[in-house]
Amino acid sequence: MRRLKYWLVAILLGGACATATASGSASGEGDFQLSFAAGSTDSAGRFMGGTELRVLAVHGGKLYAGNGYWEDRPGPEGPQGAQILVLDGTGARWRLEHAFDERMPNGRPRDLAVSAVNEVGFATAGTGARLPQPVSLLMASTWDLTGTTRVFSRDDATGAWAATTLAQDRTAPDFLPQVRSFGAHRDRQTEIDLVFAGQDPRGIFSGGYDAAVPGRIRWGAGPELDISRISTSGFPGLAGRLRVSSFAECNGRLYAAIGQQIYERSDGPEPHWRLVYTNPHPGRSETGLRGLTAVPSPSGSGEVLLAAVEGDAARVVRVDPKDGSEATELDLGSFLSTAWQIRVSYVIAAYNDMAKIRGPQRGDLLLIGLEAFIPARSPVSSGHSVVDVGYGRLDACAWFLARYPRGRYELRQIAGSPTTGQALVATRTIRASPFPNDGSTIYFAGYDANKAPAHNTAWIFRAGLAAALGASH
Repeated sequence: MRRLKYWLVAILLGGACATATASGSASGEGDFQLSFAAGSTDSAGRFMGGTELRVLAVHGGKLYAGNGYWEDRPGPEGPQGAQILVLDGTGARWRLEHAFDERMPNGRPRDLAVSAVNEVGFATAGTGARLPQPVSLLMASTWDLTGTTRVFSRDDATGAWAATTLAQDRTAPDFLPQVRSFGAHRDRQTEIDLVFAGQDPRGIFSGGYDAAVPGRIRWGAGPELDISRISTSGFPGLAGRLRVSSFAECNGRLYAAIGQQIYERSDGPEPHWRLVYTNPHPGRSETGLRGLTAVPSPSGSGEVLLAAVEGDAARVVRVDPKDGSEATELDLGSFLSTAWQIRVSYVIAAYNDMAKIRGPQRGDLLLIGLEAFIPARSPVSSGHSVVDVGYGRLDACAWFLARYPRGRYELRQIAGSPTTGQALVATRTIRASPFPNDGSTIYFAGYDANKAPAHNTAWIFRAGLAAALGASH
């Protein structure tokens, strides 16, 4: 398909990533400000760390963050389990909302990382009955070292988190069963509000609201779509494993990105899923498609889907789910190589999703986090530094893409570092501030351990939209 034209805007800083001061004291109103640095404590003295800040979510007017301790080399605080943090308001400090502190017999924390967090709303019970008042639940899941996949739901009245077991699977040295994504959808035939969990290695589970069961979600006994039956042949890098990376509603229908393919749900009392798209240029990728998102169709009628292809053939692809036709909106490898004047070999973009941001003067935007590998023998141009993780090198700074209406892209850098010289490496998750007195502030969070030892490397920055995008644009 014809490749869309794109515009290149990049900010390059000399040497390593610039240093930002703590939130509230950064020089220049609206500059990138450090909101959270791993290794700190909250006002109650509780430790908050993490090698990665994996996901941000908005619920009940607050901002939540899920961290992880993958590849952690603990300090004096000792081994920690995954944590959910919360920010209550603009002038507040991050605090520990929930610690997954259960221990295994050997003393190791059971839950290594938060794998997904999302808010899901219900206007109906799972039976189809209308609820007296709509209900909104904050849901989470973790990397559980026992191989159990659990979904946790927060009780806003008590602050307690209730766990429900979805499945039990065997672990491997390089794999933990997990829920990678949550989705929500009202079945167009039954008119029942449903939540969906993309679990690896089994597939897509669905559930309806039931106030009488723990966690208030009655999950199906098995997956609606069994991904173990989907072949991974022809997709180098997947190593026989699939991730349900993301969900998106498009034209009233629910879609899921699974490996290098997109599936559509056929609603009804006996739902099923059908394949609507297969990436014809997958390259080598450990995940496939990420960040499935609906956007207005260029035709002016209805919506189409966007997804980011992870790997050495990385691109942002636009898919019309009606017929599976595709167009490359952005060749990520070429785009980044041109911007940085460095050869880029492997790119991860839209780790969890593409953040939808309303831009008052720019139209609706998508902000897309990323990380990029640099080949071992490639020269590094002035203004850049790299991190060597043993099997490869990465650009050391944190970058993100801004997608404007009609497929125009700009590349932006998070100008900051939690401590002098610390690499940010990856922008994993982005959210608009939920606080009414916070203007157009955007929160960015990340780090990716990339299979290398790390400690207290998770971070969160905030910036006004104008500062994040460049006031002149």
